[in-house]
Amino acid sequence: MATELTVRWARRFTPDMEALRRAEWLGGREGETHDEFDAVSHHLSISLAGALVAVVRTTVPPPSVLESWSAGQAPLPHGPGVAEVTRGVVAAATRGLGLYSLAMLETVLRLRPLGATVATAAVEPDFVGRRFLEGLGFEAAGAPIPFDDRPRRGTIVQCLRLAIDAEGERAWNAKRRALLHQLDEHGYHVDSDL
Repeated sequence: MATELTVRWARRFTPDMEALRRAEWLGGREGETHDEFDAVSHHLSISLAGALVAVVRTTVPPPSVLESWSAGQAPLPHGPGVAEVTRGVVAAATRGLGLYSLAMLETVLRLRPLGATVATAAVEPDFVGRRFLEGLGFEAAGAPIPFDDRPRRGTIVQCLRLAIDAEGERAWNAKRRALLHQLDEHGYHVDSDL
C-alpha cells in the first residue's frame, strides 16, 4: 500500500508551518519565523501520512520580501508580475525523497495564474538545492549579498531569477511527471491540488 503525500496550496499560514521552519531551519523561539509577509502570501505544503514535512512561501509584491530583507540591495525585480519564492523547508527525516524538488515544481507551476512573469528567490551560495533550481532555469542575479532574513541577520545569499513562460511550464510539467513516477515506484502516492 502506498504512503500518501498530500500537496496543498493555500493563503493560510499555520502554527505547524512555523513549527517546521523553526525545527528544521531557522531555530529560535516560537513565532520567530513568522513575519508580516506570511499573511499576504501563498503557502505550498506537503504532508507525509498526515504530518507536515515541507513548506514553501510565495509572495506577489507589494510588499517585497527580498527588497525588505536586502534593505533595497537585491538586484532583482519586484512588484506586479513578480513572484518571490522564500522560506522553503523540508523536514530532515524526509530529505532525500525528492520533496524539495516536488515542492519547487508544484510552486513554479502555480505562478503564471498569479500573474507572474518572473520568479525571484535567494539561497545561500552552497545550498544543496541550488543545482536543482538552476535545472529549473533559475539564474544568478548579481554577486552574493547580505540579507536580514529574520530571525537571522547578515546571511550571505545569491539572488536568483526565473522567467515564467509556457516553454518553462512544459519542461517543469515533464520534470514533475518524472518525479511523480519515481515517487510512485518508491511507494509514495502524491495527492496534489495542482
